Amino acid sequence: MSNNDLSLIEKFKSLMQQAMLYAQYSHDYIFDDSVEDSVAIAYLNIAASKFAAAESLYYSCFDILERDEAESIFHIFDVYMVEMLTNHKTEHSHQWTDIEYNRLKDAFDSSAFAF
Repeated sequence: MSNNDLSLIEKFKSLMQQAMLYAQYSHDYIFDDSVEDSVAIAYLNIAASKFAAAESLYYSCFDILERDEAESIFHIFDVYMVEMLTNHKTEHSHQWTDIEYNRLKDAFDSSAFAF
């Protein structure tokens, strides 16, 4: 493996970690009654942007970055994002938002990308 490959892997890992950090903020703030929900949605948007960038990098350098766990994390984040936005839009409880976030956190924490 070349130094360029190692550098690319480290940049990908950093991008995944940034995305997860913003997802965590979105989760924390949606349950914080002292903070407007729009703040949580803003952090969710940043997380989505970071995950989209990571996914683009992943598929453009698939031969170097291929990891089944990355694809799983991308999918689980999408489920979490849709759940949060749907519950926000319909003013429903965020019980399932929490469940989906915990699925995402578990997948991330057991991956090579964990903090």
